[in-house]
Amino acid sequence: MRILMHIRTALLALKLQRMRTFLTTLGIIIGVLTVITMMSIVQGINKYVYKVLGTIGSNVIYVQKFQWRVGPGERMSRREYLEIARRKDFTAEDVKTISKLPAVERVTLAQSIWGGGRKITFRGEEMNLGEVEGATPEYIEISNYEIERGRTFIETDLAFRRQVCIIGNYVVENLFKKGEDPLGKDIYIGTHKFTVVGLLSERGTFMGNNLDNKVVVPLTTLGKFIRMARGRHSPFQAPFIVAQKRESYSIEETKEQMEELLRQRRGCKFNEENDFALNTQQMIIDIYKKITSGIYMAMIGIASLALVVGGIGIMNIMLVSVVERTREIGLRMAIGAKRRDILVQFLIEAIALTGVGGVVGVLLGFGFSKLIAAVTPLPASTPLWSVALGIGFSMIVGLFFGIYPASKASKLDPIEALRYE
Repeated sequence: MRILMHIRTALLALKLQRMRTFLTTLGIIIGVLTVITMMSIVQGINKYVYKVLGTIGSNVIYVQKFQWRVGPGERMSRREYLEIARRKDFTAEDVKTISKLPAVERVTLAQSIWGGGRKITFRGEEMNLGEVEGATPEYIEISNYEIERGRTFIETDLAFRRQVCIIGNYVVENLFKKGEDPLGKDIYIGTHKFTVVGLLSERGTFMGNNLDNKVVVPLTTLGKFIRMARGRHSPFQAPFIVAQKRESYSIEETKEQMEELLRQRRGCKFNEENDFALNTQQMIIDIYKKITSGIYMAMIGIASLALVVGGIGIMNIMLVSVVERTREIGLRMAIGAKRRDILVQFLIEAIALTGVGGVVGVLLGFGFSKLIAAVTPLPASTPLWSVALGIGFSMIVGLFFGIYPASKASKLDPIEALRYE
């Protein structure tokens, strides 16, 4: 009951000084607002990224001439580029041999060529192409491509090098009029005509790449008609192998089997490094975490600074409040209030100040994150733990910075306090 009385007294004191309460809690509000907004955006991006990564598959291995990399200091030097470019291309014979490994469920050859300024046209409409993929039916299945309408490739498409294609959602929206059915229509990639036989489901963007701005053609057709944008020996546009592991094997076991086989086939000596790379979904996750770790650190720094500044502001205001309410404190002590009661009341006032700031910050952060999600492509998702963290940490700040003013108030001499003018 005494605690409830202290809480009512503390809230009444805050209510009587509304403007001071608002200005005092402003630092806390900004700190919690920053935490909630940043957490919401980062959490939303995390959900989106892991959803996109789910389409790659945790059981898939990409065998390429180069290892995936990103970020400062990760760029490939000219010398390294030329060395990788000289490496042998992967062939159908490599695929055939890998398919016999006990850990491999399915394996296929594929090729990806970035637009390089290449245009797609349809009845006078024109757009820049993001990517052309040379694929097999197995590649489409392993890569979890969903055909929204139409069909996937069949073996005769590859056998006869048919000029057919499956197009991404972005291509549909930018090349065809609203309501127009792309299936069966002829589009041109450069000067080469392709008939649309399938439409891919929307996949979104990842690390700045629009995954829907692509055209998928039969692998054999790609080799026949489309020259690489950066020359014959570009390692980024060379054929690569995509393998799916069996459920009974781990990704590491599968990689070990493939690495041993490919080293033998490519003539790598015992003391030589691999002239190929085995890339997996986990590598992309590691790259993503490396990029976002800086964002987390900045967020923690900004929020901590705002909360500390807010806490110092609360301590100063509480010290002023102690001076202003010296006679009140003396009177309460004179009629029987213990020093502990004074200490608890001022601590509750400090915690209430920061608690109110925390709640307001959470509400503003939630609304601000939703606003950002509505007007920008950034997704937002506010986790409940971040709400609890924001309010809880703000109250801890109030407790920490309220100890000194509360202690000072409780140590006042009642007689001297009553004499105070």
